[in-house]
Amino acid sequence: MPSLKEYERKRRFATTPEPAARPRAVPQGGPRWFCVQQHRASRMHFDLRLEMGGVLKSWAVPKGPTLDPEVRRLAMETEDHPLDYLRFEGVIPEGNYGAGEVIVWDLGTYEIVGDEPPLKQYERGQIKFILRGKKLRGTFALARMHPREEEKGRPWLLIKKHDDAARFGDLATQHPGSVISGLRVESSAAPDPAAAGKARARGSARGKAASKAAPAPARPRAAPSPRQRPASDSAAALPGAARAPLPRSFHPMLATLSARPFRSPDWIFEVKWDGVRALAFRRDGKPRLVSRSGRDITRVYPELAVVRDALPASDGDFLLDGEIVALDAEGRSRFELLQRRMNLADTAAIARLRAEIPVAYYCFDVVHAGGASLLRTPLRERKAWLQRHLITSREIRYSDHIEEDGIGLFERARAKRLEGIVGKRLDSLYEQRRSSAWLKFKVQCRQEAVIVGYTDPQGSRDYFGALLLALWDPQKRRFYSVGRVGTGFDRDTRRMLLAKMRALSGPSAGLPPVAGGHAVPPALVAEVRFAEWTQDGKMRAPAFLGLREDKDPRECVREAPAAG
Repeated sequence: MPSLKEYERKRRFATTPEPAARPRAVPQGGPRWFCVQQHRASRMHFDLRLEMGGVLKSWAVPKGPTLDPEVRRLAMETEDHPLDYLRFEGVIPEGNYGAGEVIVWDLGTYEIVGDEPPLKQYERGQIKFILRGKKLRGTFALARMHPREEEKGRPWLLIKKHDDAARFGDLATQHPGSVISGLRVESSAAPDPAAAGKARARGSARGKAASKAAPAPARPRAAPSPRQRPASDSAAALPGAARAPLPRSFHPMLATLSARPFRSPDWIFEVKWDGVRALAFRRDGKPRLVSRSGRDITRVYPELAVVRDALPASDGDFLLDGEIVALDAEGRSRFELLQRRMNLADTAAIARLRAEIPVAYYCFDVVHAGGASLLRTPLRERKAWLQRHLITSREIRYSDHIEEDGIGLFERARAKRLEGIVGKRLDSLYEQRRSSAWLKFKVQCRQEAVIVGYTDPQGSRDYFGALLLALWDPQKRRFYSVGRVGTGFDRDTRRMLLAKMRALSGPSAGLPPVAGGHAVPPALVAEVRFAEWTQDGKMRAPAFLGLREDKDPRECVREAPAAG
């Protein structure tokens, strides 16, 4: 049965700000709470705590929890903690058990999976639960292991299950900071020595302040004051930073297609997200999302209004670079899913699909912050600063990278059936154009092509038969045919596309001949997956993925791998 005797034995409450060992009756039928605390003691670790039987069952997770279902984390069971510990943040003074800084890294409720109550599952050594936190979501399991003879303690495994909350490559360090105060462990202030003697009284006051709905007190007075970053950690202090106003318009840096990934200590490699490139602005406290073509898409993704809080207020106006993605049940970004969100204008439809197809903004670069332009700041400095400062959430995520091993990441992307990877030179500056300092390596053949016509439906098909596709030739300044695509549509998509094509008007000069079909002015851009290019320059076995409203038709040129 749960007990706080071990918790009480290890602590001297006259000299620690931790809450007293006081069991609490929990109303039946109320929510079960969990928290994850980041704790810098003799070494950094994370503590997972699940409410069970009036206390918090606790496990120390050295490397921190992860949303990656391919990664299993060691979780060492520790003593039960009181429910008042749910929101505890502060500095445990030297000379006390667990001396060091503590923040609430995540907080929320959880639901047990199955008919057995949590304590029964705990006693059996297999606990399955669904977390609903600010950073951790979805289904997890804790499985008790048999300790080796030389091993002390009670080891368990913490496992993320495959579901729509799973995130390939996720690490706890990608989501730094407290969900209560915004503090980070490395910057917590030193404790107030005068406060130590009053710790027991504070613990009592905290218990009285707890709400009935959420058995968690207000943050202890001994918790650090809001972080005051030194001037040296301002974006304006980074190498190459230059004082400048936030730009009104901006063109994102683009990667050049390359044939084969490689290994190099001078490069980093990231997952290539299969979504929509988006620049995130905060100007005078207001958020704005802009596609690479310059279109304001803020209204289309109302849940991403939280991008205004992606950096601390002290960083002022900012410009971030990233990708809006929709994830499938296996945690993969899929453009086909996002397609259903991209073309909406009706507020009611946006609200309905927002719940059905949630999106996230994966941020991978910072271009402007703290009143400074970072165009001339090397990528290694921009990425390191962004990782330290980005305030992540369910909607805002840091797009992490690996160093040197592009081949390994590419093979893992292939196994996961991802679109590909992107390599970036560590010393690269930010260029508002396509650059060979950023390279993309595609697992699949993909191409944006212009819709220049359609054929009539045949047999049981509705609306149209196939789309006629073309690319732009910048030398001859005309479009040329690259074939047709007749698969990848459902009935609703066919209806939507025909309506859009019929609504177009304008000249069709400079288009390839449309034999046996209907010509369409070159305004709509399709994303197409295909097997390979044929000898006569057509796409073999193409499949329609969706419309690209963020691409200009004359940007649609045939992508060929860069030489070398």
